[in-house]
Amino acid sequence: MDCGGIFMENDATLHPIAKTTNTMRKLFFCCMISLSVWAQKEPMTKVESKIETVTVYENGAQVTRTAKTNIVAGKTALILRGVSPQLDKQSLQANGDFTILSVVLQTSFLSDPKKAEERSRLEVQKENLDEKITLNKALITVCQHEEAMLTKNQEINGRTTVLKVTDLRESIDFHRNRLTELATKQLELNKTNRQLEQEIKKLNAQLTLLAPTQETTTSEIVVTVQSQTSQPQADLAVSYFVPNAGWTPTYDLRIKDVTHPLEMGYKATIYQYTGEDWNNIKLTLSTANPRKNNEAPELRTWYWGVPNNYSDYFNTITTTLAADNEIAGIVRSASDKTPLPGVTVLLKGTSLGTTTDANGNYRLTIPPDLKYKNKVLIFSFIGMKTQEINVVSVQQDVYLVEDTQQLQEVVVTGYSNQQRRELTGAVAGVQIKGKSTIPIVEETEAITSLQFEIKVPYTIPSDGKTYTVEIKNEEIPARYEYLCTPKIDQDAFLTAQVLNWEQYGLLGGDINVFFEGVFVGKSSMNLPNGDTLSLALGRDKGVSVSRVKQKEFTKKQTFGNSQTETRRYDISVRNLKKQPINLLIVDQFPLSRSKDIEVGNQSAPDADINRETGKVTWRVTLEPAQQRKFSLGYSVKYPKSGVISTE
Repeated sequence: MDCGGIFMENDATLHPIAKTTNTMRKLFFCCMISLSVWAQKEPMTKVESKIETVTVYENGAQVTRTAKTNIVAGKTALILRGVSPQLDKQSLQANGDFTILSVVLQTSFLSDPKKAEERSRLEVQKENLDEKITLNKALITVCQHEEAMLTKNQEINGRTTVLKVTDLRESIDFHRNRLTELATKQLELNKTNRQLEQEIKKLNAQLTLLAPTQETTTSEIVVTVQSQTSQPQADLAVSYFVPNAGWTPTYDLRIKDVTHPLEMGYKATIYQYTGEDWNNIKLTLSTANPRKNNEAPELRTWYWGVPNNYSDYFNTITTTLAADNEIAGIVRSASDKTPLPGVTVLLKGTSLGTTTDANGNYRLTIPPDLKYKNKVLIFSFIGMKTQEINVVSVQQDVYLVEDTQQLQEVVVTGYSNQQRRELTGAVAGVQIKGKSTIPIVEETEAITSLQFEIKVPYTIPSDGKTYTVEIKNEEIPARYEYLCTPKIDQDAFLTAQVLNWEQYGLLGGDINVFFEGVFVGKSSMNLPNGDTLSLALGRDKGVSVSRVKQKEFTKKQTFGNSQTETRRYDISVRNLKKQPINLLIVDQFPLSRSKDIEVGNQSAPDADINRETGKVTWRVTLEPAQQRKFSLGYSVKYPKSGVISTE
């Protein structure tokens, strides 16, 4: 580039020092011009993009934006504005029929058009009100001047003119009426101004709320591309991961009777507050969780007496994916401090929850309108007292205490343990009869997860609220069995045993139960480690159960320094339904922890007895109107001077 014509001075006429200075100035300006020319070789193009598809995970979502733009030959920097400021920059990907040189994320401060428009509208209203107040004040001044003129005129007339009685009366009436009119007018104008000032205060309050968010922090994605030829209307796709989104499953279980399959309605509760609205997008739900540690664990050398703790592995998570509103912790037993796997963790008043992993770790992400401040977590586990804690930080470790009474209420099936849940008094449910219109869903199996592609477009605003999406309805074969623990509760509880439950792509979540067309309450789906899923479906008054202590067989005897108590109970069950039922009856014998206490004469005909736990079970099939009776008896010998805890 020839820069010699930039300066008018003749170098030959300059002092040597001046010559050197002039040469440096020329070089500086040449460099600046060269940089300007180089920058012009890579034009910056603003691209209007829209969100096309979103894959929602248990925690987080993968967003794909698409756009059409004109690509010129050579290098071009494409700028996509208004994207989520929370996206993980390491997850950025771009695709197109050209060479992509780089993809860069940068922060921008763009005015929110909606809020700017709202602010302008409020300012116009405020200006109109100010003008009205100014006009009213001017009218008040006019009234005051007229009052002064009338008063002064009355004084002058009184000093210079002698009026007749009738003229004087007319003058007084005129002045009084006019002054009254002026006073009334001023009162009305002042009242109007006070009302207008109140309106202005309201507008100022709204403008104050809008002022801090006038400038909204957003992100820009700059995609630098290179093309050999110009490409009009070239397709560009950009995808990225955002953490502040997720979905939890909910279920509607409908049981016509115990001779029909389960009808399961599978739904998703979706939320997102990523900073960008998902308008009319293609939605896919995935059972994967990309925020979990994907590295396979390795065993470390374990020395006896040193804690064998792998919590560091379960707590490993990519820092850029961590969310501010995430709650995490470890749940342990209060008695021996061992981690508890499978503990249900539920955010009180919501359907959001999770379960602890093999090392007792849990992690729960919640929407911003359910921010953990002033919120309560509920921890429940078989054999442990349910505990509620107020969330005060993002790390909440919990120690659960054993519940001896609840240990006697555990439902034992042939495959898994299921905690008995009382459903009476649950929040009323709504059942819509008839076949509902459910979006067409394509279910696909990925390498490590299931995906549900919703064929109907959905809109999910970035407001943190939850939105329900129907996934599918399925009829699931199940074996129904009634469970009764008459020592505690003489109602029978219906359960459903589902074999090979993994094929249905289920996750843990809340259940609304409808039995024989009636909403009977809520339950929850806790997925087992085995191949059989046990679902608690609630009480059924169609099965009559009683447990009565037989007085003639109950007695207390004393022999020397010891005494013996003998007891017997009669258990009666009756099927009041019109179809056969399977019934599991659970009772127990006491166990001894001391050699001074002996339990003997144990009798439970036709029952299965676990000598280690003292649990007694009868499994029977009852025909309609059929009644069966069972008996349970035992004796306990203990020191006379000792204190014994009886039923």
